[in-house]
Amino acid sequence: MTNHSPKISRVTGSQVAALAKVDAAVVSKILKEDPTLRVSSETRKRVMDAIEQLGYRPNYAAQRLRSSRKIGAVGLIIPNFSNPAFAEIVHGAEIAALKQKVALFVSSNSELTTPLELIIDLVASGRVDALLIAGGSSSETAEINEYLSARNFPYLFLNRQSIGVKRSLFLDDEYAISLLVDHLVELGHKKIYNIAGRSSMETGKRRQNAFKKAITEAGLTFSPDLIVEEEYSALGGQRGFQEILKRKPKATALVVSEFNMAVGALNAARKAKVVVPDDLSMVAFNNLEFASLLNPTLTTVGLQLQHLGEEGLNLLIEKQPKEEIYQTVSKSAELFLRESSKSLRK
Repeated sequence: MTNHSPKISRVTGSQVAALAKVDAAVVSKILKEDPTLRVSSETRKRVMDAIEQLGYRPNYAAQRLRSSRKIGAVGLIIPNFSNPAFAEIVHGAEIAALKQKVALFVSSNSELTTPLELIIDLVASGRVDALLIAGGSSSETAEINEYLSARNFPYLFLNRQSIGVKRSLFLDDEYAISLLVDHLVELGHKKIYNIAGRSSMETGKRRQNAFKKAITEAGLTFSPDLIVEEEYSALGGQRGFQEILKRKPKATALVVSEFNMAVGALNAARKAKVVVPDDLSMVAFNNLEFASLLNPTLTTVGLQLQHLGEEGLNLLIEKQPKEEIYQTVSKSAELFLRESSKSLRK
């Protein structure tokens, strides 16, 4: 017995135009928000009503074939989905993807695959036309950069400044760290320590250097003992705080170079009966929404992670694959003062 399944036909722009009693070009220009189009509000409403009635969805793939634009699907690679900082980046990329009318696919490299293996699979399969890459070590960044550059495949790193990388949009980590250190110095603190990411990570090394520079420029004496390296996680923050407690001289303030680490450090302080901020002021890198829900609320520096994702996708779409992109995100860091930092007792 032959199974005759109903054929689902795609609604076309011509059908919308016929129902709205306008030319098909008018429908296209209204959808593209063409500023040169001059139609009455009544005509515009008639077209939008016809679109809704027919359930019309533009065929962006067909539009792309008719134009010089080659990117219709962008892949965004992040290290994991557990870090809320990456959620901010994804959200920004989603906003840009909707405006640019491209599909966005978000993937993370699991324990079963490396970032490069994931990227090789995405490029070879043709599932995406361009890539945004966030996270990863310096060596992974170098491997990915070499692989994609050799194939002239459109890509952009997010917050990477490794040697040889010529396509990257990054945050001004140095300025952000200086805001945190300067804030603590203004409060009278001189014994300031840092729980930092590992120096094998490109951002970890960069933020360590920024901390050293900020301490020195504040007129304080820098020592390598002021920095404790750990992984970017709550557990890493706990371990880092436990190590800080062993260091001499005793810290009066702490800069934590990643938000999840700060959450772990706050928990470790509570367990050690160290009262923040009475016994120790604590400030953190990245201003995430629940910083104001912690106890105490956490002083942070905001790094415009959403703008990093949004601007990154826009640059990836608008620039040619061989065109160099090496610039900071347009919006600078901002300090958010909360309960976790206070002046030293007189």
